[in-house]
Amino acid sequence: MMKISLEECAGIFSGSAVARGLDDSRAVMVGDLDGSGVLPRLLTTVGAPPSGSSAALRIGDVVISLRGNANNAAVIDPSDLDGPTLFATLDLAVIRLADPESVSPHYIATFLNLPATQAVLAEGREAKRLPLGPLKSLQVPIPDWQRQLAIVSLARAAAEERRLADHLARLRSTLINHCLAEAAALPMKEATL
Repeated sequence: MMKISLEECAGIFSGSAVARGLDDSRAVMVGDLDGSGVLPRLLTTVGAPPSGSSAALRIGDVVISLRGNANNAAVIDPSDLDGPTLFATLDLAVIRLADPESVSPHYIATFLNLPATQAVLAEGREAKRLPLGPLKSLQVPIPDWQRQLAIVSLARAAAEERRLADHLARLRSTLINHCLAEAAALPMKEATL
């Protein structure tokens, strides 16, 4: 399997300065990236950056946080572009693949979100900020297309399993708390758990 630097397969550039307090556009921010590879449905409304539509995100762009304890990534999917124009803020980098037909943006986001990759990126951080240089030089293994799709599919299934497990844990906690509250309201001889 060949390995290439990220900049060999993509253009990588910083996000844009957006205008706060306006609402003609939307922005992806560091807090929107949770390592799942997808964006939340609700994004912050902002004013368009001075660069205007040239800085707008496109389908297949990968955004990655440059600030914080993690450098989480997500892919811009068609549904993310429903509504006002979408931009990445300055604390993000945009990875625009040169040939998304041979390297899947979802594979790149999955690779970037892996704990091993996060550890490599952490080594390049300076004062909790990842400069573009270490991101551009990051070595990325590029498997064949079918393997890329299989990796993305497995990552999505694992994320869905975690989501369901978290949901079940919350439901279990609610049920136990309800049972305890009912038991606490009963006289002691009637309360049996």
